[in-house]
Amino acid sequence: MLAVLIQSLQFLLVILAAYLFKHLNILRSTDGVSLQKIILNLTLPATIVVGFNGVEVNPILFLMISLGLLSNIILVTLGGLIWKNKEAPVQSLMMFSQGGYNIGNFTIPFVQGFFPAAIPYIGSFDMGNALMLFGGSPMIVDKMTKQNHNNDGYLKRLLRLFKSPSFTTYIIMFLLALIGIVMPAPVLSVFELFSSGNAFLSMFMVGLYLEISIDSVSFKRVKQLLITRYTLGILVASFFYLTLPLPDLVRISLVLVALAPIGTVSTINMIVYGNSRALSSFLSSVSIIISLLLMTGALLLIL
Repeated sequence: MLAVLIQSLQFLLVILAAYLFKHLNILRSTDGVSLQKIILNLTLPATIVVGFNGVEVNPILFLMISLGLLSNIILVTLGGLIWKNKEAPVQSLMMFSQGGYNIGNFTIPFVQGFFPAAIPYIGSFDMGNALMLFGGSPMIVDKMTKQNHNNDGYLKRLLRLFKSPSFTTYIIMFLLALIGIVMPAPVLSVFELFSSGNAFLSMFMVGLYLEISIDSVSFKRVKQLLITRYTLGILVASFFYLTLPLPDLVRISLVLVALAPIGTVSTINMIVYGNSRALSSFLSSVSIIISLLLMTGALLLIL
């Protein structure tokens, strides 16, 4: 329990340090782009390799992929129904704010320090989550809002997933686990070196991107979106933990992903579908802070 509190405080300090660096003009928000490239192309894939190496493939991993898909489908659809009478951009804002989880840049760094054994389960969930973020969710939004922002076919959307180094790493490590290949310790130690910086860099990037300034009208809308997201998130987390007959570590992993922040791709889609960059960035920033608090609180209650 103490380890959870200490790590959460450490994450918060790193986020605040990066935010302070930005406001002292030591760094700029645009520097977060360089950090993001390092994380997405190096430290996060290395973390996935370390987490998946030697994992025994079992039906639970396939269940996690399915839950990643299903939870996104349900939540995105619910978002569309909740604001079904709003204009299309606003309805799409609600839909993208409910589905999609920031797992690679937040949830995995959050757990890798004290729950490394959870990474295969969380990563499997993220495979289903990624399928929705990069294709499934926009298709549902287009259908419900009667928009057409993406004309790509199913195959092209699927191939786009492999432009994501983390998704490609998931697939490779999953296949290696299926055929029983385990990396030897000397090789794995190289990946461990790179993965050791993932949590710090991810939280520092969050701090650089953090935005806490917004007009009162947008603030009211953000409040509605976040209350809806985390009410549904707590209900989903409770359902996962209290009803699914799964090992404790798997149920804890599901609680954490259910309370995870809004996905980065979801934030980008909000802007693509006609919403302001300031509102979308503020919404994403606040969701990260709320998720950090809720995920910490959930672990303190469970452990």
